[in-house]
Amino acid sequence: MSNIHPTAIVDPKAEIAEDIVIGPYCIIGPNVKIGTGCVMDSHCVVTGHTIIGEKNRMYPAVILGCDPQDHGYQPGTVSYLKIGNGNIFRESFTANVGTKPDSETVIGNNCFMMTNTHIAHNCRIGNHVIMANCSLAAGYVEIGDNCLISGIAAIHQFCRVGRFAVLSGCSAISVDLPPFMIGHGRNGPVQGVNLIGLQRNGFSNETIRTLKDLYKIFFRGTNTVKASLDQIKAELPMIPEVKEFIDFVESTKRGTLSAKNCNVRQY
Repeated sequence: MSNIHPTAIVDPKAEIAEDIVIGPYCIIGPNVKIGTGCVMDSHCVVTGHTIIGEKNRMYPAVILGCDPQDHGYQPGTVSYLKIGNGNIFRESFTANVGTKPDSETVIGNNCFMMTNTHIAHNCRIGNHVIMANCSLAAGYVEIGDNCLISGIAAIHQFCRVGRFAVLSGCSAISVDLPPFMIGHGRNGPVQGVNLIGLQRNGFSNETIRTLKDLYKIFFRGTNTVKASLDQIKAELPMIPEVKEFIDFVESTKRGTLSAKNCNVRQY
């Protein structure tokens, strides 16, 4: 049976698994669904239309599903926060529901959100994402699988961070960070390929060498974005990772980071 501390307030309309642990002074709202194996320490708040999967761990003062910090949000709007399985939310982590009716904020599986991190409305966070202390994702941000957002880093609204990318500590970006790359500083520079992350996740030496060549062409060359992509298509093998990089850059709406500080690569 569920282990609910006597000081916790759980709305009878909430749908919670039988084995959930709810600590002292937690508050669970009426439109909340929480799956099996979840543990909530003290002073957590889960409200709004929030759906939480299985085996998630919430440390003290985690707040999930509150109204978005957006002047365009209308009180009473039905929007959602959807969370997958196996995530760790450390102290004072916050995530909001979407802004528009029926819109959603999504957090995937096996993410590690450290102290004081924030996921704003309508973000889409992939699987195995790590956000270190005090890092922030503004509204409509997309973060791909296996990314690392280092401490005190900030991502502007509507930006994307590609799969296996790293954003270094104290950085801030208002443009896209392509997959497999390391971004640093205020809108750059891109410092290189995320070699350690790729090696740890089993990417072949051939793939890593190809991504190094891609980095040299795109980020160290002097051509335009289009010319750089044409060169990549002509000179490099079209392995899935190269195609992923090309598709990411070609679909950007805000531009991508450059190899030079505060220099954004645009068409």
